[in-house]
Amino acid sequence: MDDKVKIPIKFPEVPLKELETLWMQVGGTLCNLECTHCFISCGPKNDTITMMTLGQVEERLRESRELGVKDYYITGGEVFINPEIFEILAAILSYCPLDVLTNGTQITSEKAKRLRTIQDASKNPLRFRVSMEHFDEDKNDVIRGKNAYRKAIAGIVCLAEAGFSPILTVTRTWEEESDSEMESKFVEFLRKSGVMQPQIKILPGFLLGQLAENERDYSQDEYVTEKCFEDFDITQLQCATSRMATGEGVYVCPILVDNPAARMGDTLADTLRPFPLSHSACYTCRVTGMTCKSSS
Repeated sequence: MDDKVKIPIKFPEVPLKELETLWMQVGGTLCNLECTHCFISCGPKNDTITMMTLGQVEERLRESRELGVKDYYITGGEVFINPEIFEILAAILSYCPLDVLTNGTQITSEKAKRLRTIQDASKNPLRFRVSMEHFDEDKNDVIRGKNAYRKAIAGIVCLAEAGFSPILTVTRTWEEESDSEMESKFVEFLRKSGVMQPQIKILPGFLLGQLAENERDYSQDEYVTEKCFEDFDITQLQCATSRMATGEGVYVCPILVDNPAARMGDTLADTLRPFPLSHSACYTCRVTGMTCKSSS
């Protein structure tokens, strides 16, 4: 028997330097796909986190203006399942630039034209990030499900034809050393789909949700300590400048939106304080330098 007394771990805290970015879980956890690596296990039957209503979004927008938020990101689940999505987009764009995270499979030519109309009516830019896994159909669909590849390409083409250049978001399933080679192939893939300014966003896998279930969970050694920040400015982490709003409260970040310990309060004002980096997902952000934002 091990009689050693375990010393409690002192987790570093990240201060909120400035609230620059507000994320909103507009799609909740409802999604038409069930990706095998989804960190919050989104799917057609998962309504654990409910969609945000237009009224809830407008409430957060008013509050965020008072706090000086400079840009917005919306995600899900799949945002285009939300029946108020077009009204939500227009409302957010009346405040600041907006990035929309989507799997692209719900975007038709008609919807893309409506998105173009919304963009033309606003001085603020509307950008899209479309998530896929691979430029090979079989490799993509083994993760995202049958026909996800073809539907996503159709959505990308519709956005491109409407004058948008969607950013392709891909979760790394290869060795990190191959990033430049894979990025070049994805750029060419986007060009062939008609995207004028192809960009790629490569994300690491988070050992949460479906990925934890299908591969492995974080080990006991995967966590951040004070030593992790001896040669790294802790305020470079995304949580030093952003928060994540849902219809049921405000969380520290998009990755931990289904973790009760990451809920910081009912309003944005409740969350203007440091946050302890006690979750192993914080370890992934630190070692990879990852940010959920479109530009790192």
